[in-house]
Amino acid sequence: MAEPPGSFTKQETSWPLGRPEGGCCAGCPIREGCALAADTYVVCPITGSTPPPAPPTHTPAPAPGADGFVEEPAARRFDVTAVASRGVEAAISGAFGFGWTDLATALIERGAVWDSEGNRVDWERLQIKRNLLCIAVATAVPLGEHTATMWVADALRTHSISAVFVPAGMALGVAMPVFVGQFVPGIGGLCKAAISVTQLIGRACWRFLSSRLGWIVTRPAIWAVICGLATATWRFVVYRLTGAV
Repeated sequence: MAEPPGSFTKQETSWPLGRPEGGCCAGCPIREGCALAADTYVVCPITGSTPPPAPPTHTPAPAPGADGFVEEPAARRFDVTAVASRGVEAAISGAFGFGWTDLATALIERGAVWDSEGNRVDWERLQIKRNLLCIAVATAVPLGEHTATMWVADALRTHSISAVFVPAGMALGVAMPVFVGQFVPGIGGLCKAAISVTQLIGRACWRFLSSRLGWIVTRPAIWAVICGLATATWRFVVYRLTGAV
């Protein structure tokens, strides 16, 4: 009698760990890492009637030239930038008072330990403590008459959307004459030297901003823009609701 399609028939095979008692998966050497393992299968749903090969009895030797990838980078060498980054974070935390960021981080992490799929939430990716310190820098450290957040909010209130394009226009107003000047006889050499120095400074700044220590500059700036935009929006809403001019 023909068997219905999709059914698994019992076949005599030679399994590496002996004949399984609870189905083919019971004696499978790779059962622990198989996503389809079950005690109901008589024939392997992946390899069919051919048993999976047994795992090697020894640890495979690394490929030639792969010795540098055997250990983690942190275990091979001392990372100065990582230590400096943690030191700056500790210094900023001390300037604003020890303990409050750790308390806030603990409360946030305890608020949602598991996600909707039952997995543990990885709060370390958000770097809550570091972001809280950067928010404090952006909103509490004065830069002249105001904090960075208030500078952004005042610029948006005074110049509206032009606050974004005016600095870019000023930069282009300076860069374009220098770029064109390198083709003008007499001042070409001076303009080329200025462009070379600018490129050198730009590469150095980009290398610092993209390094582990770059968050010292970039993250407070990002939070200053976010908090400044939120402050400007809040002012607009309050002025509209209260009828203030």
